[in-house]
Amino acid sequence: MLYRVFSSILLLASTTMVGATEKQFGDYTIHYSAFKSDFLSASMAKAYGITRSKNRAVLNITVTKNSSQGLPEPIEADVSSKVFNVYQQTKAINLRKVIDQGSVYYIAEFPVANEEIVNFEAAASQDKNPIGKVTFQQQFFLQ
Repeated sequence: MLYRVFSSILLLASTTMVGATEKQFGDYTIHYSAFKSDFLSASMAKAYGITRSKNRAVLNITVTKNSSQGLPEPIEADVSSKVFNVYQQTKAINLRKVIDQGSVYYIAEFPVANEEIVNFEAAASQDKNPIGKVTFQQQFFLQ
């Protein structure tokens, strides 16, 4: 049950709150989003070890691969990420893997300031074979 709620929250955050997206690389797709951590309910944040705060954000990366039936399936991958501001100052992040009932998420938290524009780079590989790299930018408002 908790998995379904978390998946729904991440899907909602990915599609409506932040306009996050996905990028396809052959049979693989990298899904990515970033959102303020206070968007999550207190129980959801606690269950996944996320600190809720209006000045903290969450980066979420998921990698899927098309199955033999053509349906995407979440996979474990080697995912790395860089988070930095417009002045190229790197934000320290700890990207961690969360596996929940067959789904695999790579999440990290980081501080944000009001109206801050944050740049993201995320790369994924599997068995030392590169899958792809995505870059995106997100502005955060703390109101």
